[in-house]
Amino acid sequence: MFAINEMLSKYVGGQAEIQNTNEGYMFRGEIKTIAIEENEVRIKFAWFARGEGFPPLPKKWVNNDRLDYAADLQIYNFSDIGNNRLCFESAIVGEMVILYPLGGSRLDPAKVEGLII
Repeated sequence: MFAINEMLSKYVGGQAEIQNTNEGYMFRGEIKTIAIEENEVRIKFAWFARGEGFPPLPKKWVNNDRLDYAADLQIYNFSDIGNNRLCFESAIVGEMVILYPLGGSRLDPAKVEGLII
């Protein structure tokens, strides 16, 4: 497990995008910590925002106080999608998560309504 957590550490300071088209949500946030614990990928965010108007694309981003996220390893499939991005998705819950490393794709926190850093 240490090797996996060490590999995930490259995403600290980067961002995660969590979306579910069927449920109509998209979130984006800066990764504060990420690790595999108790058969889950657990992410703590420095800040977290909800994309209003998704789908198809968010019209604006609004601060969200939820700073913790967990995905059960038993129902998510993982894949490397290039450019140091990691994707995990679940057909069961209809959710897709993309991890972006530090310096990768970013939502500018200054564009998030109600976010105070």
